[in-house]
Amino acid sequence: MAGVVPNEAETLIATILFKRTYSVDRDATLKVGLFTNSSGLSETSALANITVPTGTGYAAQTLTDASWSISGDTASYAKLTFTGGAGGWTGAVYGYYVYTVAAGGTPRLLFYEIDSAGPYTIAENDTYDVTLNITVA
Repeated sequence: MAGVVPNEAETLIATILFKRTYSVDRDATLKVGLFTNSSGLSETSALANITVPTGTGYAAQTLTDASWSISGDTASYAKLTFTGGAGGWTGAVYGYYVYTVAAGGTPRLLFYEIDSAGPYTIAENDTYDVTLNITVA
């Protein structure tokens, strides 16, 4: 399955790489979260378009900069596990997304992937694993 690097991220990547501006939007670590959008996401989507599960135990996870592995145009990260808490989560999981955390700037959607095997209903103690392999092309 192939994920999507939306326009918002393409612009951010190009601007940081070539103009070294907007660095305030990437002044902290990245995060990965799960989304419950069953439709409506596209290359023009922004972070504000993402809907997350609700319920005990759901929280986005921090991605440590030094833990990324880069090979050519692909960035990889070790498997992360999300676990449903008491009562499970409301909203079926359709995939995951990566976004910036910005203390002084604008949090931005960098990548999302719709899970072709989903959606998944997460009950108490159910898990959902994410292994990031993002190709920037």
